[in-house]
Amino acid sequence: MIDKFFLAEPGTSAGDTAGARVLWSGRCAVAEYAFEEPSSLPRWTLPEETEVFVTDDRVIYRDAATGSTGDLPWPWPQHLRVQPGNRDSGRSATVTQIQLVCAGPSGTFPALVFAGGDIATVGDADRLANVLRQAIARYRVEHAAELGIPAPQVRMLSRLVIGPEFSNYQGGEGQTVSLLGSVAVTPARKPQPQPSYSASAAVPASASEWSAPASEWATPAAGTAWPVADDPGFGTTPPQVPRPGFDSAAGVRPAQPADAATLRGTPDLAARAADLAARVANLVAGRDFGQPQSTNLSAYLGGPGEQPDRAEQVRRTAARLAANSARNRGLNQRRSVDDELGSARPI
Repeated sequence: MIDKFFLAEPGTSAGDTAGARVLWSGRCAVAEYAFEEPSSLPRWTLPEETEVFVTDDRVIYRDAATGSTGDLPWPWPQHLRVQPGNRDSGRSATVTQIQLVCAGPSGTFPALVFAGGDIATVGDADRLANVLRQAIARYRVEHAAELGIPAPQVRMLSRLVIGPEFSNYQGGEGQTVSLLGSVAVTPARKPQPQPSYSASAAVPASASEWSAPASEWATPAAGTAWPVADDPGFGTTPPQVPRPGFDSAAGVRPAQPADAATLRGTPDLAARAADLAARVANLVAGRDFGQPQSTNLSAYLGGPGEQPDRAEQVRRTAARLAANSARNRGLNQRRSVDDELGSARPI
């Protein structure tokens, strides 16, 4: 929202010239600019038919067509400048302006600008600027104690009552006068609407009609008491709700390694190695080199479905070991001593 510092709210009067000494009156266009923003557009404007009154304590302007009014008290202006128009013609031409620059809140510099109307030439602007300079300087000198202006600044302000005179020409650079003892501008506050109260929201007539809200943590009645730890129902674990899937899986115990090996058809590695070693020893010991023999290793390395009973395997292995021992003893008896390697016959 753009703050309007120098324009009164609609329906309100900015000021009255009654009882004030009018130093200058005329008609000209009035506008407000934000000088802290380069090439900014005016916040508001009033036409050249606006009535302007320069008094001993402020400048007042009124637009009879729209009813807009505003004023600028003399404690606010910080700089007074006359900006002459250029010598161009047509759309590039500029008009002469009188600028009253003030210090606003948060580093802003609102300015009130007068142009056109009775300020048709640079000489007209210089004469009105001299009236403004004298009125502002005289007001601050007379109200120095109220504004808190120190004595050195008061002496410098007293010189501004006399001069220097504004003297400009068309197309010139312009003149600026700094006004000491200025006060920061505060934006006009909009009147706040008064809240309206309905009869339904009224306060009860008596205190008896008001009932306190029920409290969730109210004290128990006289016949009841707070639960204690000795109560059988105190601290009882609530019934467990069965969880399908979780509880059934938790109740199944994992099988033992031997049972698992039996289900998979894979015997113990040590037992299988011992069985295979016994079978190979049996084949080597009972082999007849004159007759070719074929051995079905699939019987020893069969699949899970062809595995014999463990007790039957042990029994067969013991029988083979006993047979091999008897056969070895028979071979040793038939072998002569003279046939042994390394033996020598007597001469």
